[in-house]
Amino acid sequence: MVEDALKVLLDKQPTWFFQVSSVVLIIILGILGFWAFLGSKRFAQGMGKENQLIELLKEQNDLKTQVNTHQSISAQLSTVIENSRSFIDSLNMYRRVDKADRHIAEHFVQTIIEGLSSDVKSVVGEKHRCGLWIQRDDNGSTLNLVHGSAGFPESYINNRTLDINNSIAGRSFRKKESIFNKEDVTLDSDWTPTTSSGSYNALICVPVGNFGVITVDAKQPMHENALLIAELYASICEGFFIEFTDQFVYDAQQQAAVSEE
Repeated sequence: MVEDALKVLLDKQPTWFFQVSSVVLIIILGILGFWAFLGSKRFAQGMGKENQLIELLKEQNDLKTQVNTHQSISAQLSTVIENSRSFIDSLNMYRRVDKADRHIAEHFVQTIIEGLSSDVKSVVGEKHRCGLWIQRDDNGSTLNLVHGSAGFPESYINNRTLDINNSIAGRSFRKKESIFNKEDVTLDSDWTPTTSSGSYNALICVPVGNFGVITVDAKQPMHENALLIAELYASICEGFFIEFTDQFVYDAQQQAAVSEE
């Protein structure tokens, strides 16, 4: 009934009514479309701002990470400078002592090795071990572990050796150059697995003059600063060994003079 009545009503309307209604409908649709466009535009702008906010937060987190890293490195280098000054003071003290006891100097060297294993850490919780290997045998074919940090078993000291011609440390000693395998030492052609090397993935080798090599083993990739610190401490160790040599030469000269008298 309602549909029939509506149909009769529309049939009685003049032509201009439909024309006006069409225009009004088009205007309404246009307004609705415009508001839909504005809504979508505002939504897109809101999403853009949200994405920008996400990017800003990401950049902020990255900057915080960088700041923390730089602060850790700064603290590390401050410790290295302080310890290096102490080691150099010990070296100067050793030089001032007449006929200094070799065991005192060896104690200083052990302190340097232990300090190095701690000072190369750029992140709290990292695991390192450091060793000083000296060429001692007559034919010069091996390096002997004479000083080691806590990472080495006590039984290794003076009993552990490395082949000069078939080891990474030996290559460093022969060529008198530092070697830095900062992530995967197993890729080095001179690497040889041992019972204690399985969990150590990174390695630094630094020659100590003509005396031997300092090694730094790490379980995580090492920062570039670790190499610089190892080279600094190796130079200080070399100073102690030079004093050993000078002292031995002095003692021999004194003994020779006494014999001639």
